Amino acid sequence: MPENDILQAIVANLEKINGRLEVIEERLNKVEQRLDKIEQRLDKVEQRLDMVEQRLDKVEQRVTKLEQDVQVIKQDIVILKESNKELTRRMNAVYDQVAFLTEFRTEMIMFRDEVYKRFDNLEQQTGRLKEGFEYLRDMTVEHEIDIRFLKKVVRAS
Repeated sequence: MPENDILQAIVANLEKINGRLEVIEERLNKVEQRLDKIEQRLDKVEQRLDMVEQRLDKVEQRVTKLEQDVQVIKQDIVILKESNKELTRRMNAVYDQVAFLTEFRTEMIMFRDEVYKRFDNLEQQTGRLKEGFEYLRDMTVEHEIDIRFLKKVVRAS
C-alpha cells in the first residue's frame, strides 16, 4: 500500500475520531449542563434544608419552652391540690360547726319554748293569785266595814 493511501486512511480515521470526539464533547457539554442544573437544584435543596433546620431549631426552642411551662403547670397543680386539701379540711370543720350550731339553735328554740310555756303558766298562776288577792282585799274591806259597823253598834248600845 502506498503511503498516500495509508495517510488518507489515517486522515479518514482521524476525521472519524474527530467526529466522534465532537459528539463526545457535545455529550459532555450536555452532561455538564445537566450537572450544573443538578448543582443548582442541590443548592436549592441545601437552602431548603437550612430553612428546615432553622425551623426545627425554632420548634425545639418552642418544645423546650412548652416543657418548662408544663413543669410550672405541674408545680401549680401540686400547690392547688394541697390548697384543695386544706380547703376541704376547713370546709369539713365549718360543716361540723354548722351542724353543732344548728343543733344548739334547735335546743335553744326548744328551751325558749319551754321558758315561754313556764312564763305563761306563771302568768296564769300570777293572774289567779292576783284574783285571789283582789278577792281577799275585797273581803278584807267588807270585813273592816262590818267590824266598824259592829263597833258602832257596840258603842251605841
